[in-house]
Amino acid sequence: MDQANAEVKCFDGAANPYLAAGAVIAAGLAGIEAGLALPPPVTGDPAVTGGQERLPASPADALDRFTRSDLLRTALGDPLFEAVAAVRRAEVRQYAGAAPQDIADATRRRY
Repeated sequence: MDQANAEVKCFDGAANPYLAAGAVIAAGLAGIEAGLALPPPVTGDPAVTGGQERLPASPADALDRFTRSDLLRTALGDPLFEAVAAVRRAEVRQYAGAAPQDIADATRRRY
């Protein structure tokens, strides 16, 4: 019998675990409702084999994808969706041009 395992490894310690879990559940339920099938298994390094959509390369890119997601807006509701977007916009402005290590140093003990 075939089986599938799912792992979500694209979050770090700054992610709100409740929002992250809720988003994954909402996406899964939307896929079930739409009758989507799982893609074929990835058997090697996806960075080498390709075929998978890349994660956003910057916080601004992540914010852009978030704000374009009707699925997440519906799942979170407008007030929470807009609050999350506002916080992320402020972070993008605050850390614009900062080196990754500087951002890590500034936010390390925040959460």
